[in-house]
Amino acid sequence: MTVIHTVTWTALPTATPEKLAAAKEALLTLIAIPGCKRVQFGETFTTERARGYTHQLVVELENKDTLASYGPHPMHQAVLQNHLKHLFDLSTTLAIDFEC
Repeated sequence: MTVIHTVTWTALPTATPEKLAAAKEALLTLIAIPGCKRVQFGETFTTERARGYTHQLVVELENKDTLASYGPHPMHQAVLQNHLKHLFDLSTTLAIDFEC
């Protein structure tokens, strides 16, 4: 059964449009992780209901086993270390995974 992995972040004040664009480019490369079927990333335009969150990642994966290997995958860890931890308040990250 397909798994949808969503992650929602709040950008730090130091997150420039250029740095966010580079992060998006890096996130989109995660499609190369085995079992990853789709990757989407964007910034909200409806701030009145966002509760301070600014950006969201949506990843479609083949199954729960793929999800288990996605997080520790070297490509994912590189994006986290090189981009995400510098651009977002990771202490408030919201992640939800569900099957569909």
